[in-house]
Amino acid sequence: MGSFLPGAVVRLSAREPRPILEDMRTAHRSEPVSVLDRILAIFEAVRECGGSATVTELARATGIPKSTASRTVADLMRLRYLERTDGGVAIGLRLFELGARASTPRRLSAAALPVLAELYNATGEHLNVAVREGGDMVSVISVRGRLRPAPSRAGARVPAATTALGKAVLAFTSDQSVVRDITAALDGRARYRFERELADVRTCAVAIDRCETFPGVVGVASPILSPDFSPVAAISLAGPVSEMDAERMMPLVRHAALALTRRLALQVA
Repeated sequence: MGSFLPGAVVRLSAREPRPILEDMRTAHRSEPVSVLDRILAIFEAVRECGGSATVTELARATGIPKSTASRTVADLMRLRYLERTDGGVAIGLRLFELGARASTPRRLSAAALPVLAELYNATGEHLNVAVREGGDMVSVISVRGRLRPAPSRAGARVPAATTALGKAVLAFTSDQSVVRDITAALDGRARYRFERELADVRTCAVAIDRCETFPGVVGVASPILSPDFSPVAAISLAGPVSEMDAERMMPLVRHAALALTRRLALQVA
């Protein structure tokens, strides 16, 4: 695959989990234990207790004083990392949400490479797959095309409000508070134009950045959607404004986004 994608960079990271619970059980009583170690030990203890545990069970399993365990559990419940059950507490929805987000770049990378190879062979342009993080789009995969210098790289951030990548994702974001936060700095007229642009993107599922982010660079992007039509990421193509025919590239990028959407769906089917 490398021969098809010259300059492709994939940003991945893998970390082995620390045996926190085991460390705490064997730690000397006088040895200080960090708050993070306590939190991770509680999560691990919940798992070892079959998915639900009382504060007493967590204190016994981790060696944390019961009063400290109770305060820590209360804080984690308030932040939705733990939730109350009939049998005590269990892992909360927010932790599952974070886990799903963390796995997204790896899943995207595995599914995207064949799609990017086809798109690169058809266009020779700079390609990106990116996910939204706050008000930015973060590049997960970057394939260098004819643009020099390359407008972005794996791990780079670009503003969601101006890039084709960001517009493609925001147009299909159901939480309108996200869009409001990102457009808060715009004046009324600019906000209206942006909302109209997002409506157009929802119609054709393709967004365009006409030199808004990088001078002289036109970008075309399309969203990658989950089975419930929530935006997972976006795929984009960028080229020099003097040579880029955005309308001709639109169906190619849309086809690539649909192909990647199908490949991701097959991973979880």
